[in-house]
Amino acid sequence: MKLHDLIGYDRHGTIRELDTGLNKGKLGTKDVVFSALGFNAPAWVAASSMSILYSISGQQAPLAILIAFFFPMLVLAVCMVSLTRHAPSAGGIFTFCSRFLHPNCGVILGWTYAIACMAVTPMCAVIGTQYIQALFPALQGELQAKVISTAMILVFLVVSSRGVGVTARVAATFLIFEIAVVAGLGLLGIANPQTTGLSVATMYSLESAGGLAAIGPGVLFGVWMLANFDSAINYIEEARVPVRTVQRSLLIVLSSAFLIYSLAAIGWQFAVPVEKLAAIVENGNGGPIAVVAETYLPPAMAWIALFVVITSACAGLQISSNSAARTLYRMSEEGHLPFVLRVVNRFKAPWITLVLVSAVGIVLVWWKPIGKIIWYYDVITITLVLSYISALAAFIVMSWKKQKPLVAAGLSALALMAILVLAYIGYMAGASPVSPEDIYTAWYLGGFAIISGALIAVLSRFFGTNKLRGSSLEVS
Repeated sequence: MKLHDLIGYDRHGTIRELDTGLNKGKLGTKDVVFSALGFNAPAWVAASSMSILYSISGQQAPLAILIAFFFPMLVLAVCMVSLTRHAPSAGGIFTFCSRFLHPNCGVILGWTYAIACMAVTPMCAVIGTQYIQALFPALQGELQAKVISTAMILVFLVVSSRGVGVTARVAATFLIFEIAVVAGLGLLGIANPQTTGLSVATMYSLESAGGLAAIGPGVLFGVWMLANFDSAINYIEEARVPVRTVQRSLLIVLSSAFLIYSLAAIGWQFAVPVEKLAAIVENGNGGPIAVVAETYLPPAMAWIALFVVITSACAGLQISSNSAARTLYRMSEEGHLPFVLRVVNRFKAPWITLVLVSAVGIVLVWWKPIGKIIWYYDVITITLVLSYISALAAFIVMSWKKQKPLVAAGLSALALMAILVLAYIGYMAGASPVSPEDIYTAWYLGGFAIISGALIAVLSRFFGTNKLRGSSLEVS
């Protein structure tokens, strides 16, 4: 059996259309890739996370990213490629769990994934605001920060309401600029090193890292950095060749994020000693991006380090709100949420859900400003872990239904190991928080997501249609 047959890759584009009220046939592979990669927010992730990764893994930071890419993230991506073939819809996690686990499980985990996206929206707003205030000191102040964050969410509500085509073009504009800076500085470091005694071979040496046990914490952090590639699934109902476009995009987005972060992790060490990079505390000043930029760019261009994180946060805000909106739209289409949430405007955008997500985001930026950024990390980490684990569980069930026992056992083994890694990340999110006062917060928030999702499942059973239209969405 060929690999594309094994994972259900739709290489001939046989699935041309899905049942949807969204804007059919609007997006190509490039559009979906740029939109999904925008959710990954490379510049902000690099600014906030790379110094932490250096402090954990030292020179072997690129090795930690490499291991995280191959396992568990590539395994997760391949599982989602297969799930997308057999259960295509903008609901993603919701649909996978509904088809192969249980409809109520789909509601709970679909809602959990929507919470993850709804938390990313205000988080990106407060991060973008922090950098705007750093770039324009006259705007400093907590009240001003809340007002700026609110304005950012409202601006991108208007953009998203103009349709998915406009959303994709805006995301692409932001993304091209931030990739040029993040990866470009990495390439400058490799081409024109300012530190001595380094070699790429050492950076990828497991022995130099102190063994797999020593590199493990860095690998777990690398998983966090590579997450969010799955947002490509949320645009499947608007893609020209739905399944193939999203399958390609899943793999391209994950691979692109891996390449961008690898270039940065390698090149920045050649520009600035890793000990200095590891000691940087990111507080709205550009973090390691700013330090590396100072090495190669003239003082007149110092603003780039701040500006690129602002554009990154804007892209993440826009795509996360769209991902949440499309998940809620699909759950409404299937009768699990109120009918009004499936309404689209003349641009075929689910404007009611976009307004709802934006309203939640505005409430959160006033309730949880930048000083509570760890709260957002906890919400997003635990809800994404729960969502990814459920997708892998759905893949295991699907494999035993559609594959021969020996093949199903082999595929299930890989997926099960990925589940164990993700479960450990979820455990560590609560047991080892960034600050002592936040201990167990991630667990509490995960429990809230599951309980509130279960309540929605119960209510939809009594007040909704609670029937999945398998004939229109499931494709064998």
